[in-house]
Amino acid sequence: MPDQDPVWSSQPNISRTLPPETQPSPRPQAAAIKRSGRRKPIGLYVLTGALAVIVLVCVSLSLVLAAIGPGTLLALRDRWLGRNLQETVSTLGQVAQVIVAEQDVWPAPANGRVTILLLGIDARDKLNAGASRTDVLTLVTIDPIGKTAALLSIPRDLYVPLPGYNEQQRINTAYFWGEVNGLPRGGPGFAEETVTYNFGIPLQRYAVIDFEGFKKIVDAVGGVEIDVSQEIIDTEYPTPDYGTEVLQIPAGRVHMDGELALKYVRTRHGDSDFGRLQRQQQVMLAIRDKAVSIGSIKRVPEVLNAVSDSLQTDLTLPEILSLARKWSQIPRENIHNYRIDETMIRPYVTPEGGQVLLPDRDKIAEVVAQFLGQVPESQPTAQQ
Repeated sequence: MPDQDPVWSSQPNISRTLPPETQPSPRPQAAAIKRSGRRKPIGLYVLTGALAVIVLVCVSLSLVLAAIGPGTLLALRDRWLGRNLQETVSTLGQVAQVIVAEQDVWPAPANGRVTILLLGIDARDKLNAGASRTDVLTLVTIDPIGKTAALLSIPRDLYVPLPGYNEQQRINTAYFWGEVNGLPRGGPGFAEETVTYNFGIPLQRYAVIDFEGFKKIVDAVGGVEIDVSQEIIDTEYPTPDYGTEVLQIPAGRVHMDGELALKYVRTRHGDSDFGRLQRQQQVMLAIRDKAVSIGSIKRVPEVLNAVSDSLQTDLTLPEILSLARKWSQIPRENIHNYRIDETMIRPYVTPEGGQVLLPDRDKIAEVVAQFLGQVPESQPTAQQ
């Protein structure tokens, strides 16, 4: 057979065209073949993912900006929008979901009942004693399915056992104990534990606000209209500098700004601590009614920004927006008021001379069942 022309041969013929000393080694050849293969576009995947995140952020940010405004959003970013990019993207998406799409981010499974502990504190106590005692203890429960809600106020001098401690104290000291003893969940957590331990009420969230924050909330809705049943004259109303002043509020319908509303709910020299509980609920519902009348769901972030230094809560921004919207949608006649009043307690003087209130647990259990909607509708469901 004639020799095959190396030009037309289908076989490599390097050995006949190159001298032995210049022939490539097998390893470089293998490496060259491997490099010539198709590489996976990892960089493209990363770029696509980054672009998707950027688009998601931009869309969410645009929707939120349109709803609440850039100034408020910037003011909220550090506390309410997350500690990193992932949390911020998630929060912005949820805020847009609530405000724009009107889909709730609910703090309970299966859109179930949510009960929140509201604590009002005097921040001045922290400067003197290292922690505050609660001046207001109110529970708010919302049933989004049944479209009902209720308030339950607890007198601060109620004498109850503290969970994990072999002693009894006023219930308003639970927050103080949690703070000064450095308990894992702090004052709010121990206050929650104390309420659940004594009344069997499961709690999902808490919110703690001081007097300044309360005044700012009232002012944020433009003040409230309050029907004062009888003239209030308090000759020893406590002032911020620990002095006293004369407080006088006429009977009748009175427009109250934050300053006057705070005085109205704090004074008790005209009646008793039980009168304070009733006035506290009256103002809370007046704030709710005023907020509904002005359609303030989109102003919630603005209010949060105003009270940020005065508010402590484990609610997220999307949860607060969802609760505010549901709270505003419940018919006023479906919001009931309950209080642990003078018919459910017995006055008692402790060995140290403290004047406290001993609970009648059977009677309190009845009002708790009403508060949680666990009684037939034919029975009385609210106090006046």
